Amino acid sequence: MAEAAQTPAFHTLSGTVTDTRGEPLVGAYIRISPGNKTAVTDFEGKFSIPLKAGLYQIESQYLSMKKYRREVKLDNDVQLAIVLESGELSLEEVVVTAEPSMDVNAVTMGSSYLDVKTLRKMPSFLGEVDVIRSITTLPGVASAGEGTAGFYVRGGSADQNLILLDDAPVFNSAHLFGFFSVYNPDVLSSYTLHRSGISAQYGGRISSILDVSIKDGNKEALKFYAGLSPVSAKIGFDGPVGKSSSILVAGRAAYPDYILRLFPNEDVKNSSGYFYDINMKFRQEINLNNSLELSSYYSKDGFKFPYDTVYSWSNMLGSLRWNHIFNPALSSSLSLAKSVYQNNVEGIATGEEFILNSGIDYTGLKADFNYLALQNQVIDFGGGIADYKIQPGILEVYGTSSFKPLELQRDEGRELFSYLNNEITFNETISLALGLRYSFFIKTGPADVYIFEEGKPRSETSITDTLSYADGEAAQTYQGLEPRASLKYSLNSISSLKAGYSRTRQYIQLISNTAAITPVDVWKLSNKHILPQVSDQLSIGYFLVKPDNSLEFSWEIYYKWLQNQLDYKDGAKILLNPTLEADLLFGEGTAYGSEWLVKKNEGKVTGWLSLSYSRSFRTIAGETKEETINNGLKYPSNFDKPINLNLFMNYQFPAPRWTFSANFNYSTGRPITASDSWYRYYGKIFANYPGRNQERMPAYHRLDLSINYNPDPAKKIQTSWSLSVYNLYFRRNAYSTLFRHQYGRPPGAYKLSVIGVAVPSLSFNIKF
Repeated sequence: MAEAAQTPAFHTLSGTVTDTRGEPLVGAYIRISPGNKTAVTDFEGKFSIPLKAGLYQIESQYLSMKKYRREVKLDNDVQLAIVLESGELSLEEVVVTAEPSMDVNAVTMGSSYLDVKTLRKMPSFLGEVDVIRSITTLPGVASAGEGTAGFYVRGGSADQNLILLDDAPVFNSAHLFGFFSVYNPDVLSSYTLHRSGISAQYGGRISSILDVSIKDGNKEALKFYAGLSPVSAKIGFDGPVGKSSSILVAGRAAYPDYILRLFPNEDVKNSSGYFYDINMKFRQEINLNNSLELSSYYSKDGFKFPYDTVYSWSNMLGSLRWNHIFNPALSSSLSLAKSVYQNNVEGIATGEEFILNSGIDYTGLKADFNYLALQNQVIDFGGGIADYKIQPGILEVYGTSSFKPLELQRDEGRELFSYLNNEITFNETISLALGLRYSFFIKTGPADVYIFEEGKPRSETSITDTLSYADGEAAQTYQGLEPRASLKYSLNSISSLKAGYSRTRQYIQLISNTAAITPVDVWKLSNKHILPQVSDQLSIGYFLVKPDNSLEFSWEIYYKWLQNQLDYKDGAKILLNPTLEADLLFGEGTAYGSEWLVKKNEGKVTGWLSLSYSRSFRTIAGETKEETINNGLKYPSNFDKPINLNLFMNYQFPAPRWTFSANFNYSTGRPITASDSWYRYYGKIFANYPGRNQERMPAYHRLDLSINYNPDPAKKIQTSWSLSVYNLYFRRNAYSTLFRHQYGRPPGAYKLSVIGVAVPSLSFNIKF
C-alpha cells in the first residue's frame, strides 16, 4: 500500500535590506526563484515571505544599486541581512529601470508609495519638490486646490487623512498656505499612502493614512548637503556618532517677499511671508537586538496681508522609538510621540486690534509586535493610548479695539486602542489577511454640555440646561470594533485579484468654513452632540506586473458607507463660537469610484498614467427645516471631484546625467453653492440659492515641466540642478468663485485665481 504524499513544509524567509551606510532601503524588491515570487521591504527595510522547503536563488536590486545574488537552502526559517552597494553608471548609454510600486502576490491593496528619488525628478514649484503635491498624482487622490493645504482621498474631506511623520501626527502639513509642505525631501526615507485595505495597526481617520519616515544618518562618514532655489535655501548634514550611532540634522528657510513684489495685484504685492523648519534624527544601535531612534521637527510660518491681518503658526513634533528583537520570531517597537500645533492671528487694522491664539497638543504611546513563529502566518498585534488637548480660541484685544476679550473652554479627550492582524498564506494562490481594531474614546472635562429644547432647531436661545464636568471627569464615551479583511487570489505568477473590507472610526474633526485646511480652522473632539465619524469601505481590484517588471497595471473599484458626516447650517459661525454644536449638522454619506493606474518602469521613458472616477454625496435630513440640507435629498459633498487624471513622464537623455520630466493634471471643479437669481425685499437685495452644492467651479488643469541634472554617485562632491516651469501654459485656475448682482441681470460669476502665470525656477543642490 503506497504511503500518502506528505504536504511540503513551509518556512519563513525574512530579513532586512540596507545600503552600505546601514540605511534601510524602503520598497526594495527581493526576487525568488524558482517560483518567480517577490517580496517588498517595509518602512524599516524588512521583508518576510513564507516558502516551501527547498533551494532558492535570491536576487535583490534597488535603483542605482548593484544587484545582490545569493543561494539559500530553506529547510528552516532563515533571516538575511542584505547590503546593497552603489552601482556604477555607464557613460555610454543609460537605460533607466525602476521597481514596480505594487506586489501582485502580496495580500495588501490600496497602498501606494513613491520613491524619494522619483520625487526629486518631478517638476517643482519655485524649486521645491513636494510630498503632498506628488501624492495627488496617484489614483483616488485629488488636490484641495492651488495654494491650499490638504488633499482629498476617495471623496473624503482633508481632515479625514491621518498625516504622520515618524509616528507623530501632523495637524497642519502646509507652509505658506499650501504652496509647500512641511516635508523636506532631502531627509525623507519613504512615504506611503494607504487608502483601502488599511491594516488594523492604523486608526483615527476614515479616509487614508499618509505615513512618512525620516531616513537615518549614514554610518560611514560625515556628509554635508545644501540647496538653493528662488524662494528657499536649505542645509544639512548626517553621519556617524561613534561606532554605533548616527545623526541627521537639516533645515530650510524661505524668503518669498521679492517674488510677491512681482505680482500685479496690489494686495499680493504688499504682502509678506516666511517659513523655516528643522529636522533632526538620532539613531543608537545598542546591540544586535536593541536600537533607539529619536526624531524631532520644528517649523514656523508667518504671513502678513498689507492692511489688516498677520497670520503665524508652528508645528513641534517629536518621537522616541525603541526597537527590540526578542528572538528570530518575535520583535517589537515601543513609540512615544508628541505633536503640538499652535496658531496665532493678529488684527492690526485701527479699531480692530486683536490677537487670537488657538492650538492642539497631542501625546501618544503605542507598542507594536511582530510574530513569525506560526507556519504560513504573520501576526502583528499591539495597542496604545492618545491624549488630546485643544485650545479652540483665546481672544485678546489691545489698542483702540472695540472687540471684547473671550476665552473658549478647553476641549480634552483620550483614545485607547488595541489591534490584531493575522496574514495567512494557504498556498501560492490564496492569501488572507484578517485584522481587528478596538478603540475606546473618552471626552473629558472641563466641559459644559448644553441641553437643547427638543423639537426646535439647536441655537443659543434653545438651550434649556447645562451639565458641567470637572477637569478630567468623563463627560462622554464612545467605543467600537473596526474589522479589517483582505483576500488575494493569484491568477498566475504576474496577476492577481484582490478584495478588501475595512471599518474605520474617527473621534476628531476639523471645523472649517472652507473646503481646504487653513490656519484659522478649529479641531474639535467628539462629544454628546458630535458623534464619531464611521466609514465602511469595500474594494475590489485587479493587479498585473510583467515578469521583467517593465509594466504594471491596476484597476480598483470601491464603495464607502459613511456615518455622522459633518456639514454646516446656512450662515454658520465657526470662529470663537461657544455654542458651536448648534451650527453643525450631521448626516450620512456615500462615496464610490473606479481607479486605474498604468506604470512604465523600464527604458528611457518611464512614468505613469492614473485616472480616477469618483463620486461623494451627503444626505442631511434633520428634525427641523433649519437642520435639513437640500430638503433632505442627496447632494454632492464639498469634496466631490468626479474626474481626476494625472500623467507623469520622465525621459532619460542620451547624456547620462540629464533627465526631462513632465506632469499634467486635470480634475473636475469642486462643488459650490451659487445663486441663480436675486430679488428685492423692502428695498434690500437677497440672493436665491437653488440648493447646496448644485454648481461647480471650472475644471482644473495644469502642465509642469522640468529638466534635471542628476548627481554622479562616484564623485565625492555631488551636484545637481533642476530647471522647472510650473503652469506652463498660463492657466488661470480658479481658487474661488464670486458673484455680482446687478439690477436687471442674472447674477454674474467671476473667479479668483491664485497663480495665473507660468512660474519658472532654477534650483541647485550640492552634497559632499
